[in-house]
Amino acid sequence: MIREIRKQARRNVFKRGVLPYLLVVLVIFIFSFVDIFYSSGADEVNIIDEKLGVGILDSKDIDAVQEYIVSRPIFDGASKQFKNEFLSPVARGIATSHPVVLKALSANQSYLERNMGEVVGFIILSIIILGLIKFIVFRPFVVGEYRYIMEARMGRHVKIRRIFAPFGNKKMFRVFKTMTCYNLIVGLWWFTIIGGIIKNYQYYFVPHIVAENPSVTWKEARDLSSAMTKGYKFKLFKLQLSYIYLIILGLLPFVELFLTIPIRINASVEAYFRLRKRPDIDKSLFIERAFDEEPYVNRIKEGEKPEDINPEYLMDDFRIKGSSFDENDKYSIPEFIVLFFLFSFVGWLWEVGIHIYEDHAFVNRGTMYGPWLPIYGAGGAFIIVFLSRFKKSKPKLFILTMVLCGILEYLTSFYLEFFNNARYWDYDDMFGNLNGRVCVAGLIAFAVGGFFGIYILGPLIKNWLEKLGRKKTKILCIVLVTLFVIDFICCRIFGANAGAGVGEKLSLFLNSYFV
Repeated sequence: MIREIRKQARRNVFKRGVLPYLLVVLVIFIFSFVDIFYSSGADEVNIIDEKLGVGILDSKDIDAVQEYIVSRPIFDGASKQFKNEFLSPVARGIATSHPVVLKALSANQSYLERNMGEVVGFIILSIIILGLIKFIVFRPFVVGEYRYIMEARMGRHVKIRRIFAPFGNKKMFRVFKTMTCYNLIVGLWWFTIIGGIIKNYQYYFVPHIVAENPSVTWKEARDLSSAMTKGYKFKLFKLQLSYIYLIILGLLPFVELFLTIPIRINASVEAYFRLRKRPDIDKSLFIERAFDEEPYVNRIKEGEKPEDINPEYLMDDFRIKGSSFDENDKYSIPEFIVLFFLFSFVGWLWEVGIHIYEDHAFVNRGTMYGPWLPIYGAGGAFIIVFLSRFKKSKPKLFILTMVLCGILEYLTSFYLEFFNNARYWDYDDMFGNLNGRVCVAGLIAFAVGGFFGIYILGPLIKNWLEKLGRKKTKILCIVLVTLFVIDFICCRIFGANAGAGVGEKLSLFLNSYFV
């Protein structure tokens, strides 16, 4: 059995053609890049990072983060031994846990010195968020990798988007739930060592089963995998052990990506298809009849023509369904461009109007030289793109608009300060502010503006552009984009606008009318 699986795996990898082989490598690289399955497959990415200087930290930056954490008032009562033997190593571990984050932030040393608390917050937040994302979201996506390899076994041309196929038709939550149970339970069993080894092979085919039938529950997938591997656990171990030479060769750059992993994952899939045929198991959960056929390379060898081999699957491509968009809510790209500039101009008028009202003086509050504020344009366009589907539920739309605009405003404020060393707005003395970058009053104002855009401005602009005609609309878009690009180039050459009004607080107006 092991010899047959190894031989078939090699044929599936190398006998389908150069392009299909490279697509398999590309899929594996994508999954390795985000450390979903074969973490060592990302070594090549790390090599490239090192050549570019990404992830290499300055010891002074690490020391600064460590000193900041240790010197927090909350640890003032701690003993010196506790700080030296426990707290300092933990703080240093935090500083080096996500080198890309600290490396990116330390590119601007003046920002790092001014906002060390925010830097530490970003690192800790990235630890929590990326850890949860990897365990709950990324790891289940290994199902997509198995699905692609399965279909690659059955046909020559497989589109990369098929890695998302198991998550369509409202099956995404079920897949995440099943795979989270799988990863959690197997992970807990590893604490017993022996139990972890046994359960690892007993539940070996859970991801494969989910890849074929995303509707299965954890219990169903667990029981079916247990039945498939009964009497074959040690053979699966020997199969993996037989590739020890590939693991050793994988220590050489790029060998693992182009040779080791493609062969090993194909061997795993081939083992699944072999044990899938066991006569003593319940086959009701095997729903893809196309998987009952022989591999593509075997059928070609038997004389079938490539054009006659077109497997048909029950599993459709992944599509976002359930949107409540009405026909009148569907916008074209030129319409989005016009809406972007319109929202940018309205936002510019809003900011300029505040200072005319307060200071009786014209102040260009924009980051650019022209009469537009891209944050308002991007926010307005994003709201219409992502949130129009919720227009029938006004409370939900209001909350989601506040959340989306809050994230966008915070990231924009951070970007501008980091790269331009200037704050274009400061809510430091506003109620409910976060690092002076966002505040409750501002988010409420954005939500009101979002309502105006979704219910009134968007449909009005759409109707106006339809009357204007497609040709004139395209000319208008070309003119606007050209002017924007020229403005952007000027900002890169002469520097972004950093004149009067930049960094001033907007408390008087907002506090008067929104709080």
